[in-house]
Amino acid sequence: MACKKDNVDIILKERPYVAQVIQTQLLNDIAGILYEQLAVEKDAIPDLLRKYEFVIDSTVLELNEDKLPSMPWISITVFNDGADPVHIYLNDYGVETIYDLNQTPTDPPLGAGDTFQIDMRASKIKKLFLVCEQGKTASVRIFATMKEYRLQQREEVRL
Repeated sequence: MACKKDNVDIILKERPYVAQVIQTQLLNDIAGILYEQLAVEKDAIPDLLRKYEFVIDSTVLELNEDKLPSMPWISITVFNDGADPVHIYLNDYGVETIYDLNQTPTDPPLGAGDTFQIDMRASKIKKLFLVCEQGKTASVRIFATMKEYRLQQREEVRL
């Protein structure tokens, strides 16, 4: 009785191209898997970082796709340069969600000189609301990461 190695040797002797076909198919399969993995990884990598500066008062400032075409954002870092605390809400204003700053250990609102950072790992930040208490103001800087293909050629901020 012939062993498997003998059978392979017989096949390769009669048809030497079989090994090449098998190897080519295996390499094709591996290339396809790597291509799909690269597409997944590329979608998770932010392409662009933008900086915004706003003066916040007791009027709610809503940032959304209508005002900033670069939204939705992947992640944000908010710096409160002072002088007063700022309330921050993501995606829903006044609704206590897991993305509401009031649910984090830094509650009450983001104080002067403090920083708030959140990374959603995908383009999920669709709305951002900033507001100070009555009679208070603050200056904030926002650094946002987003996918470049979502941007228009030149972004105009309409507030």
